[in-house]
Amino acid sequence: MFTAKDFPKVGSALKPQICDDPNKWIHRQVRKTGVDKAFSAERQHPIAMADLPSQKYSVTFSEITPKSQGRKHRHTYHAISFITKGKGYVEIEGNKLDYEAGDIFEVPVWAWHQLHNPHDEVVEYLTFENAPELLNTGIALREEVG
Repeated sequence: MFTAKDFPKVGSALKPQICDDPNKWIHRQVRKTGVDKAFSAERQHPIAMADLPSQKYSVTFSEITPKSQGRKHRHTYHAISFITKGKGYVEIEGNKLDYEAGDIFEVPVWAWHQLHNPHDEVVEYLTFENAPELLNTGIALREEVG
């Protein structure tokens, strides 16, 4: 870990930070192979995490089953979700925003939010977050209700 006294060690040339194994640059069939059962149970809906070498960003593929909702939570990392199937609504800090397939929404940092699916069709969505970046700097927090 570098500190202020290490400032003279800043290099004058760039070296790409590339994973040595190109096969790790792709996570095939993430919806089947990336499911984290413990995390899905904790969050109360299915979540498949892409296992990629990025130290800055994460991508998850999630579902909200019919007539259910995810857990109310908040976190210190940015999150942008893209709805790929279904419709429902998200509550962000008490504001109800309807969504449907094709919509994208952003959850502000540390804002309480919860996805809802009051309909008979499953909701599927991709979420892009900078959680790894904050985990690597020691400032990632997540808090959940219930």
